[in-house]
Amino acid sequence: LAGDRTISMATTALHIAAGGLLLACTAAGTKRPVLFLVSDDMRPQLNVAYGSKFMHTPNLDRLAASGTVFDRHYTNFAICSASRNSFMTGRMPDTTQVWNFIQHFRVSKYWDNATDVTMPGYFKQAGYLTLGAGKLFHPNKPPKNDEPFSWSPDHAYVPPYVGGGWNTSCAVASGASISPNVAKGWVCVEEHPAPDGTFTDGLQYADYNESVETAKMLRMAAAEYKSSGKPFFIGLGVTKPHASWNVDKYFFDMYSGANAPPLAGNQYSPRNVPDIAFTAELDGQANFSLTGPPGIPDSQGPAIYPLPSPGNNPIPGWFQRDMRAGYWAALSMADHHLGIALDALDETGLQQETLVIFTADHGYQLGEHSEWAKHTNFELATHVPLIIRAPWIPGSAGKHTSSFTELVDLYRTIASLAGLDAPGSRVQGEDQSALLHNPAATVRTASYSQYSRCPGMRNWPTIIPNAPLWMMNNCETVPAPNITAMGYTVRTAVARYTAWFAFDGASCTPKWTAGPVFGRELYIHNETATFPIDWDGKENENVVEDPAYKDLVTEHHALILKRYQLPGPGRGCPGVPTDRDAGPSLEDFF
Repeated sequence: LAGDRTISMATTALHIAAGGLLLACTAAGTKRPVLFLVSDDMRPQLNVAYGSKFMHTPNLDRLAASGTVFDRHYTNFAICSASRNSFMTGRMPDTTQVWNFIQHFRVSKYWDNATDVTMPGYFKQAGYLTLGAGKLFHPNKPPKNDEPFSWSPDHAYVPPYVGGGWNTSCAVASGASISPNVAKGWVCVEEHPAPDGTFTDGLQYADYNESVETAKMLRMAAAEYKSSGKPFFIGLGVTKPHASWNVDKYFFDMYSGANAPPLAGNQYSPRNVPDIAFTAELDGQANFSLTGPPGIPDSQGPAIYPLPSPGNNPIPGWFQRDMRAGYWAALSMADHHLGIALDALDETGLQQETLVIFTADHGYQLGEHSEWAKHTNFELATHVPLIIRAPWIPGSAGKHTSSFTELVDLYRTIASLAGLDAPGSRVQGEDQSALLHNPAATVRTASYSQYSRCPGMRNWPTIIPNAPLWMMNNCETVPAPNITAMGYTVRTAVARYTAWFAFDGASCTPKWTAGPVFGRELYIHNETATFPIDWDGKENENVVEDPAYKDLVTEHHALILKRYQLPGPGRGCPGVPTDRDAGPSLEDFF
């Protein structure tokens, strides 16, 4: 229907590679158990899966060795709530109408609470036991982790941050923080040594608690599956490597001191980048507050550095190294906690008939282009890991596919691989299950993402008058009608093209006919290989104004319009949740 964003993506034609695609198959009527694993803020910097040999990720390494790795997997929105509302419902962000930390999909003008169901809700309707723990949906977006709609009553959903809270108290708990002690505790190292030289895991880490609870769920669900045949869908969302990076010294030492990898090779914003594409804030902060380099007493007083702006990078190298070490240590801890769930699955004896999926909500920037965190449409913010293990599919173990995929595809893909009927046409995304049968095939030739911008409004309702377009420009707390711009980006094998459109606050749609008034970007990729990942050599110069690429710009702009532009008027702005004060999003706590 004209003006309906819920047009099915499933009818998109497949580009069949030589030899053809085998259809996803299981035994007639078989419904496979599912273990769905999600990490937070994790870029695809894994050892075996993506070729970062210095990384310590043994559990995801073994999953990659027994599954299929998706080399070109992308988020549809590089921030937690918008991304999770999208992939947990199989809807694009403009359909969920979640572009901030205010709305959730259940107040979208495009969601029908009477008939539409989430991904775990679809499995629940199909007779599955659906259980979850940790950060799968964004906290309180929707309320109560979408109980009772998405989850079975057999076991209460285990919310994120149980026991270990938001994990910002490590200096108080152990007295062992490490410089720099950044505002809000960005890097904080505890020491809990174990007799075997590793570390003592425990209740001080929320991800540990959630992983242990997931292991209990797996044992319970496996027993029921063996006795009654009732399949299960169990989800676990670990918080790390999301900041703050309170980590055990055992992991921090892997990436610090003599073990520290080099700094990012591209220390400045891309040449010719439009200001709207850049962000100079980190989760509400415009400055890094430091205590001084390692070894300098805190009593000398804090040093304050402004976050980088386009063409300017004041962050010293020693601080960048500690920040990067903190992130990588948190990533390795996430791998460790995910391993608890994978070990529990192995213990049930169901690992050969259980579908296992691992992914993340978006990528992360660690000083590349002088950007930190997500919050952009650049490659490293949008590129995410995806590993799928379906042991019954011959030849799928240890394989890579370079076909483009998106997080919004997961709903259809997981349902297909698990043996369920295809979801209805209101579920968007494309079924990517054929790639496990033929990793060399192509289903998508491009992936799409978007990001909102609200210059000077990050700490709404406080507004910085006449703020530059790059300053405090994230929209987490900004009501949808007040969003300034929406940037849409398409990534092909040849290039990434991004167009920044003014946002119409009356209809909550982009002003397509006005054109990309805030800027355009074109970054040439021309990839000859997708493995291992090149972390420094991409998107360093915007060539959108180069006449040599005029046709490429036109072609990629048309792709964005085809994917996103409505054939008619939209349905208006989303509702404001009546449950908004039922609990914070918790993203505001770091």
